[in-house]
Amino acid sequence: MYVKRLKSAGYTPRMLPRRLRLFAVLAAAAVGGLLLLGWVLNPQRKTPLRKVFSPAEWVRHWKGIDRYDPNQALLSEGDPNRREVALTFDDGPDTRYGPQIAAILKDKKAAATFFLVGMRVKEHPEVVRRLAAEGFELANHTYNHQSLPALKPHQIANELRLCDADIFEASGQHTSLMRPPGVQYNDKVLEVARALGYVTVSWTVGARDYEADTSPEFIRQRVLARAAPGSIILLHQDTAATAAALPEIIDSLRSQGYQFVTISQMLEHLHAKRPAAPQIPPQKMHLTKILLDR
Repeated sequence: MYVKRLKSAGYTPRMLPRRLRLFAVLAAAAVGGLLLLGWVLNPQRKTPLRKVFSPAEWVRHWKGIDRYDPNQALLSEGDPNRREVALTFDDGPDTRYGPQIAAILKDKKAAATFFLVGMRVKEHPEVVRRLAAEGFELANHTYNHQSLPALKPHQIANELRLCDADIFEASGQHTSLMRPPGVQYNDKVLEVARALGYVTVSWTVGARDYEADTSPEFIRQRVLARAAPGSIILLHQDTAATAAALPEIIDSLRSQGYQFVTISQMLEHLHAKRPAAPQIPPQKMHLTKILLDR
């Protein structure tokens, strides 16, 4: 009876298995798509999306330069064989929560690297002096937090040069590490940064603490779920939730046997070849336009 109904509907014995196979393929694709979507949206996901979906990342992994690329002076992660992590803080200096974060780090004897914005350094040099005096590593986060890929080479150079000049004026230290705003970069940005003696620093664990409604508990859970040997943890200095989450993050990671290192220490442990500093006096740095704007 069932076969007769199928035949009356236009189905043949050969068509039925074919339709079933097609249905099975579509069902499997739908289930796979839902699983992939669930993985992408999982806030505790360990692997950054760029490592999965970026062809550039696939090539770098194939070449064995997915931790540190000496040709581009790009640091993506530390040594996975060392139980260490690097705490990094962007968008400072901040007078509201910066001193509180520095006090927590000092009290818990945790090393950290601060990526500072030049125009904020100009406004709050006292916070920069404190960070330097307490032994934290200072790094360059550009002068006014522009998207660097949209700029011309000499403009990128000026963003880095002006920020470094303000940090030096406040602390007496020059910078050799940079993180582009939004961690957005292309070959042009990497080339200019390297020509100026900078290592460009990426990240592996993003706390997503830049969102206004992010809770300390979310930050803590996200960082602890994603942390692994060699992680570069990206936090922000200008959020109350980060300051509130930080003590438990440090205590929990330390209880798991992690050590806290600066970005420079992480590079040393990778035996990374860093670019040489340019032999150009700061007051003549504008001449790099001739070399870079091509």
